[in-house]
Amino acid sequence: MAARKISEILGAENALGNLAAATHRVEQLQRIYVEAVPAALCRTSRVGWARAGVVSVIANNGAVAAKLRQLQPRILAGFKRHGLEFNSMRIEVQVDAARVDPGGRAPKPLTRKAMAAIEEALQSVPQSPLRDALRRLARRRAS
Repeated sequence: MAARKISEILGAENALGNLAAATHRVEQLQRIYVEAVPAALCRTSRVGWARAGVVSVIANNGAVAAKLRQLQPRILAGFKRHGLEFNSMRIEVQVDAARVDPGGRAPKPLTRKAMAAIEEALQSVPQSPLRDALRRLARRRAS
């Protein structure tokens, strides 16, 4: 079988051709979106889809979505400058599960000086919840 370009394969099948066209459209919208939105918001949001005069923007959290709602006229004007007129913008919140760390941050190791201070406190503090907490802290952060 002769080698074929991926663009030929995508164009050959109608469903794949439609998917390729939709993907290309979203890429085009994303490039325009990046021009209209501050860089910090671009890292935490993206264009989702566009149809029937509505463009969808997906935010990673509620705070980003709130800021995007404030910038909605600016974003729609950015699309209009490129000849794409949308009647409205739909903002959706979609948390990226791969980016969320359910366990929180890994604890930072304590310096030698801090560990020495904890060890000294363990020697002088009587048996109490404070001493138990210091012992747990020393154990967790000793690495």
